[in-house]
Amino acid sequence: MSRSSDVHTKELLSVNSTGQAPRDVTFESLGVGTPIAAALRAAFPDVQQPTTMQRKMISAVVGRQDILLQDFTGTGKSFGLLLGLLSKPRISRYDAKKGKDYATKGITTLLIVPHRDLAYQFLHWLHHMLTSAGEPGPYSLASIAQVLVRGSPPKNLTNSSPRILEAIVNPSSSGISVLRDYPPHILIATPTALMDVLREEPEVLQLSTLSTVVVDEVDWLLKAPQKGLKYGTEKEARLKQKQHPEVLKTVLDVLYTNTKTNASNLLRKDLLKMKLAPIDRPQLIMLSATMRNRLRTSFFGAYGWFRRGKVLKLIKASSSSRPAHGLNRTITHHVLVMSQDGSVRNIAGARKARAPTPSDSSEQTSSFGEQDEEKEEEFIFDEDDETLLDDETNANMLQASPVFSPGTLEAVASAFALDVPNIALLVVPATTSVRRVIFDLKQLGVNAHGLDLVDNEAGRGHLLSKDRDIPDENPTLLVSTLATTRGIDFPALTHVFLLGLPEGRAGDVYQHVAGRVGRFGRRGKVITIVEGRRENEGERGKVCVRDDSKKMDIMLKKLGIGATKLEHFD
Repeated sequence: MSRSSDVHTKELLSVNSTGQAPRDVTFESLGVGTPIAAALRAAFPDVQQPTTMQRKMISAVVGRQDILLQDFTGTGKSFGLLLGLLSKPRISRYDAKKGKDYATKGITTLLIVPHRDLAYQFLHWLHHMLTSAGEPGPYSLASIAQVLVRGSPPKNLTNSSPRILEAIVNPSSSGISVLRDYPPHILIATPTALMDVLREEPEVLQLSTLSTVVVDEVDWLLKAPQKGLKYGTEKEARLKQKQHPEVLKTVLDVLYTNTKTNASNLLRKDLLKMKLAPIDRPQLIMLSATMRNRLRTSFFGAYGWFRRGKVLKLIKASSSSRPAHGLNRTITHHVLVMSQDGSVRNIAGARKARAPTPSDSSEQTSSFGEQDEEKEEEFIFDEDDETLLDDETNANMLQASPVFSPGTLEAVASAFALDVPNIALLVVPATTSVRRVIFDLKQLGVNAHGLDLVDNEAGRGHLLSKDRDIPDENPTLLVSTLATTRGIDFPALTHVFLLGLPEGRAGDVYQHVAGRVGRFGRRGKVITIVEGRRENEGERGKVCVRDDSKKMDIMLKKLGIGATKLEHFD
């Protein structure tokens, strides 16, 4: 980062410490290019000023300094990041023998995301900005950004814009032809797809021109070394991690000099021999709404990707305007408890919903939104498309046992029908068959679809929709797992349903799920459905007692959240 840019960033951090928006701060003053700012305003007229976090981060992204960013959900991190990356200078490469007249543009930024739908969200934002001035020409979007994900292109992509079709590629030789012929300014990729190309055809990426690497939702892709393990267990865990490193770790070890595994070391040596490794150390940006201190520390120590004293840390602290858990106060939290007799009631201790105040109806729309532990080495990616149910599959579904206990999905269907005006999201456990849940919900008359941002009905049409309070004759319920939910922003989303206790780090998971609503001060509801006290006979006749409602109550209290009674239920 240049001295002037560094000073400008520090001034912004100081000036905005109160959270007030200086009237003279525009996107252009932060370093966003004039054409980009003009396209932004044409595509998103409601975006008038950058949010507090965007003011702090955009000029830093445009510069060269490494960034470690952690802020609440719904503060515009992802959108601000995109504007900053678009405004970075484009780097070209040329053959020394032919001269600069034969220069070709290379990939400037590598944006790594945990799942394909978050990649598609970035692409749709860009497409909307690009088309605000008219229909763009062939490969105009692909020359700006491309999405690299595994799997063959979904059938429902045929209904998308040709420009979007051109900008989605897969790791196969035929799939990356566009990437080879039209290197994008920004390459958005999942770690697994990126590693496929690095190992098979690294010359396609031409990483010598890379100036910035961004990892969004980093705490979902990477685990810090476990704390508090016995020496032998910890040694075994470290050996296992060394033998089977996480994909993201291998990618970053290849791009940065502090290599920790044999696999990444050999791959890096090959790239250096072929002159395909980055010429200069790329700027590194890590961001998420939830990062434990142990993980942040490991970036400097165990992993060694960050250099001490040379990283801009934007770590959001709690304030009087937000509770400790960081979720907006405009969100109400509800817990429905399923009893063994099939009845559904509000969790014990839930308070009555307060009457709406005039301030609740004034929703902030000043900017556009962003936005643990697993036993297996691979991540829960849902990159391959599921085929549509056919008649034979439907018959099999009817005969199969239900995924959840009787009444659970009925409670979702009832609350959905009575309370959702337009669009809601249902998040189910990672081990659940999303297709089966959709099938069961449709049997209950719910317009349910699997979350898919390449399908207009199953998500894409809601990315830019803002008619959240205009009732739809047939509201939509999108169904997904947590892995394909993080970072997604639907402006019209008013309700999130969560089935069962949050998995892994329950508090962090709940914040990410709940953070899909209440963005930029909008109202929203989070409805969790759990089972109450149950007694089951275990081995040797021993009675086992499980009470998920009690565990949920404890988790909410740790987060400082009070449950509110949901109307229509006792």
